[in-house]
Amino acid sequence: MNLAIFQLPSLPFKENKLASYLKAIKKGSIVVLGEYVLNLFFHEISDVPKDIINKTTQSKLSELTKLAKKYSLIIVAPVLCGNEKKIYKKIAIIDGKKIDFYTQQKLISYPHWDEEAFFGNSKVKTLKLPYVFEKEGLKIAVLFGFELHFDEIWIKMKNAGVDIVLLCTACTFDSNQRWRDLCKARAFFNSCVVVRANRIGEYTHEGFQWNFYGDSFIALPNGKIEDSLGNKEEVLCAEIEKSQIEEFVKEWKFREVESLVQKI
Repeated sequence: MNLAIFQLPSLPFKENKLASYLKAIKKGSIVVLGEYVLNLFFHEISDVPKDIINKTTQSKLSELTKLAKKYSLIIVAPVLCGNEKKIYKKIAIIDGKKIDFYTQQKLISYPHWDEEAFFGNSKVKTLKLPYVFEKEGLKIAVLFGFELHFDEIWIKMKNAGVDIVLLCTACTFDSNQRWRDLCKARAFFNSCVVVRANRIGEYTHEGFQWNFYGDSFIALPNGKIEDSLGNKEEVLCAEIEKSQIEEFVKEWKFREVESLVQKI
C-alpha cells in the first residue's frame, strides 16, 4: 500500500498548492494531512461566523473530492465543519465517491488551548473504536493527535486488529521528543504502524509565538522511526506491506495475548 504524508501549514482558501502535490502522488495512494491545514488554527477564527467556517470547509471538501477521484487517491484530512450554531472537529476520509467522517472524541481543554469549549463535539464518557477502513488487506484507523494519550482507544484498536493508525496532529512548543517516544511506544505495544502527520507554520498568541514544528514520521511495530521529515514544507512517500506488519505481530504476540485476556 502506498502512503503519502503532506507536511503543510494552513492553506489559504484559493491555494492550489495541494492540487499540484496530489497530482504528483502515485495513483492509489493514501494521503494524510495534519491538523489545521485545510482550516486556520481555531484561535485565529474565534470571531468568524460559524456558517462561514462551514462554507469554507465544504468548498474545500468538494474540491478534494474531485481531486481524489481524478488521481485515484484516498485523502485523510482534519476539517472544521458544522452549521451556524456549532462547529465540529472531524477527520474527513475522501475517496472520490463519498466522504466519511470521524468526529474527535477527546479534545484538549487547557486554558491556553481550549478546543473543548470552542467546538461542538460531544463529551464522550465511553471511548469508541475510531473510524476504520480497509485497503489492500490492511485495517487502517484515523485518529487525532490528542487521542494518542488515551489507552482505552488503543486497546479497542488492538482488539480490532488495526494495522495502521493515521495520526493527524498540530504539535508545538518543545514537545518533539515526547511525541516521538509516545508514538513509538503505541506502535510497539499495538503491533501496528503509526503514521504521524504534523503541520508546520507559526501562530502568535498573547505575544508568544507558537511554532508548529513538523517532524512527521512513520513509527514501526518494532518501536523505531522508519522515516521522518524536518521542519519545512515536505512530502514523505512510503510503501507499507501487510506481510511486514504480520512478522512483528507473530514475533511479539501482543495481539494474541490481548485476545486471551479478553476471553478470560
